[in-house]
Amino acid sequence: MQLTRRHALRLTGCAGVAAGLAACSPAASRTASTGDSVAMQLGWIKNVQFAGEYLAIENGHYAAAGLTVDLLAGGAAGTSTEAGIDTGKVWVGTSTPQKVAAAIEQGVPVRVIGATLATSPACITSPESAPLRTPKDLVGKRVGVADHNLPTFEALLVANGVDPSAVKVIPVQFDPSPLVNGEVDAWSGFTTNEPVSLRAKGFPTYSFLYGDFGLRMCAQVFVVSEQTLSTDRDRCKAFLTAEIKGWKDALADPDRGVALTVSKYGADQKLDTAHQRALLDATLPLIQTPDTLRDGLFTLSPSLIADTVTSLGRTGSEVTAAELFDTSMLSEVYAENPALR
Repeated sequence: MQLTRRHALRLTGCAGVAAGLAACSPAASRTASTGDSVAMQLGWIKNVQFAGEYLAIENGHYAAAGLTVDLLAGGAAGTSTEAGIDTGKVWVGTSTPQKVAAAIEQGVPVRVIGATLATSPACITSPESAPLRTPKDLVGKRVGVADHNLPTFEALLVANGVDPSAVKVIPVQFDPSPLVNGEVDAWSGFTTNEPVSLRAKGFPTYSFLYGDFGLRMCAQVFVVSEQTLSTDRDRCKAFLTAEIKGWKDALADPDRGVALTVSKYGADQKLDTAHQRALLDATLPLIQTPDTLRDGLFTLSPSLIADTVTSLGRTGSEVTAAELFDTSMLSEVYAENPALR
């Protein structure tokens, strides 16, 4: 991809590229595949949020598409999808629009080709006994925010007329215990995570979505290199077809997705079945929305694309819709396979 002047100005050399991106020059090969075997970088640990991928393996959908897919676990210390694609270690992966946009601005030629979640689970959570219902309610409050989420959190405040200096940000990691202990009044997290785990521990919460207050975005997006878009379209379309079938299976039989997560794919993490089912229950409505019921799983409506780019712009990103998204392959998949809708 030819760097724009904006990209060139933002590139500060390999040492300054975030999240382990190793690209100061285009990678020679970004396919990360051998024959019909491809590597897929997951955006998080192997929990139930990837039930569709597990079922695509177990129900033979990848095999029917002529693929063997190696699922690589992500996590706090894992390799990012963008870095994996850029170094040629992975062929496809899941990520967030924020990370993909940052990589593009640093000259990494990647695109979003669809989204597992048509609605981002990003939310503000507070105790049910002292609920904070809108961004304006955060004024004067202590809010736990992870460093990587601070730009988006501040964008939420600004979008709702709240001066960020009027909110006390408390740096946090992944454990929401500070909310339980009263060290913070609210927590910036995900409806598929903290509220689920806290409720399981007997701590009821109230949450509102970022997307309901001016920061609507898709999430758990599929990412490939621009090279894949141009030279590996048939295999990429076959992959998307298998993914759609896998997630249709997860929607139809969530218990099997949970069982596979706990007993096989996430077995080394000693996951709790009830907790994973609650997490999946919180995730499924974000996947199956009125838009995806009409247009098909993973599809991105023009309004969702526009809102995602606008929301990213509130965080300082200058990436355009054309630079971030390419929905052409997904459109072709559904045009060629209308029964998949």
